[in-house]
Amino acid sequence: MRTMAVRANLTSAAGVLSLLNEPESEIKVFALQRLDELVGDFWAEIAEAISKIEELYEDAEFPERELSALVASKVYYHLGAFELSLMYALGAGEKFDVNGTSEFIETIISKCIDHYTKLRVKRFEGETDETFIDPRLESIVNRMFQRCLHDGRYKQAVGIAIETRRIDVLQEAIEQSNDIPGMLAYSMKVALSLINSPKFRNMVLQVLVRTYEQLETPDYISVCQCYIFLDDAESTAQVLEKLVRGSKDDALIAYQIGFDLYESATQHFLRRVQEVIRAALPAPVPATPPKDVGKKPEELVEAVQETGGQGGVAVPQQESAPASEGESVPMQETGGPSVPVQETGDPGEG
Repeated sequence: MRTMAVRANLTSAAGVLSLLNEPESEIKVFALQRLDELVGDFWAEIAEAISKIEELYEDAEFPERELSALVASKVYYHLGAFELSLMYALGAGEKFDVNGTSEFIETIISKCIDHYTKLRVKRFEGETDETFIDPRLESIVNRMFQRCLHDGRYKQAVGIAIETRRIDVLQEAIEQSNDIPGMLAYSMKVALSLINSPKFRNMVLQVLVRTYEQLETPDYISVCQCYIFLDDAESTAQVLEKLVRGSKDDALIAYQIGFDLYESATQHFLRRVQEVIRAALPAPVPATPPKDVGKKPEELVEAVQETGGQGGVAVPQQESAPASEGESVPMQETGGPSVPVQETGDPGEG
């Protein structure tokens, strides 16, 4: 309340600015503290003395260099010089409070994350770690991550972690969440829709696979979905083989995965899964030959006759019918050819 009353009575920051010319450091520190409070209202007037504030920051012996950097950052923010504002915000160190909710804080944090993201992506896409990242910049981003985790804004932390290629923060946000399956599903959605780099997307999916498998009840359906995008047919086949050898519920999950694979995987991927599964199967055991195998045909007939046609192959029995005209009657016991039977009339006829 006292600060608001003082602001209401002030019409100019000239008196406070004049204190910056005093030789005593304590007076200059007091002046900076007052300017930090007044900069929102008198930034245009303070901007005329920005060179003096910058000199205090560059003075290695000045006790409140971080405070002078914070004031300079706020002045440049109001002037619209965001790059300079960011530069002095980095110099402000702990004086730059990431937990603040002012428009100045939110804007500079956004600029920090954008700049940090560009550097991280450049480093990640390159084969070396030669891209320099200011430790002060990384410190602000790390404090922003901790703020998100502390406030329970896990989705925001996941989004920023993916943008900045911070796998460590991604894992931490998922593990600290009170809804790990939900965070895993959200992370997969973000990874598949927003990540343009196949290399980094695969890294994220591998993290998700490990986390899915470490759940109290592993989510093998989601694991295999990740494997599809990773183009890992061998691991998919191993999951299916493990499930079919498990309980009845595991087998049902395997069937569900099979349906999902049919709907979402390519034919080439399905063929590779089949090849891996077939290669892992044991050699087929030869079927036990029937007892009758190896017997001569006449022995088979005798065996059937002895059992009355039961057992083995059933042989249908037909009743013998009288031979009609033109039918052939086999010769008995002679093995000779069949001859036609003709009706014989009365010898007197003809």
